[in-house]
Amino acid sequence: MRGAAILLAALLNLAPSCAMSAGTIEIAPTTLDLKPGKAGLFYVTNSGMHPVVLQLQPMDWSQPNNESVLVPSNTLIASPPLLRIAPGERQIVRLLADTGAQKREADYRLLVSELPDPRGASGAVRVLLQFSIPVFAASGSKPVDARWSAAERDGKLALVLANNGDAAFKITALSVAHDGGPPAPVPCGLVYVLPGARHVWTLPPDNAASLRVVARDARSGAPLDAEIPVQR
Repeated sequence: MRGAAILLAALLNLAPSCAMSAGTIEIAPTTLDLKPGKAGLFYVTNSGMHPVVLQLQPMDWSQPNNESVLVPSNTLIASPPLLRIAPGERQIVRLLADTGAQKREADYRLLVSELPDPRGASGAVRVLLQFSIPVFAASGSKPVDARWSAAERDGKLALVLANNGDAAFKITALSVAHDGGPPAPVPCGLVYVLPGARHVWTLPPDNAASLRVVARDARSGAPLDAEIPVQR
């Protein structure tokens, strides 16, 4: 094999922790909340034995049609945009969001990508990492406005959470009770629902006339519980 075979190992939606490590690269924090016009700090540490080169790409984040879409941002600035970190060293990155006077929270992803070292051995296989860090910018706390609905579609049950507020929801656990029965956990993982967007969970079909949904927004701490009819 000629040259380096480069593999993109991971695009990580990082869990709600204070720091995250992948290989020799450690980042903190894993989620950033910024005030418009005020700089926030982000730290990258190289805990390995060799220098690493990283590229930082601020991206605008939206969720049309229940999918995440990223495009290069003109309002989120990362400085410096390119890092070369020696073994055992830590680099500070400054982030600044220039959102103007918009009322709604601005939602971003910061892509932190490891670049190949041109001095690497010919024919070597390198596994590169890419982190995707949620970044939010808002002038203050926003009221929560969650709207749940459920409907039978194509023989399955679609549970929909619409975010009609001005700040993203962060859902880490979800339970559903059918027709007043005991609540059962729904596989959820980590789900963000941006302002004006919605998320759909597909549930096994049943004959329930109503659902009791139990969830919480991990960002604000607000409960998102609701009793909803099933549309058929």
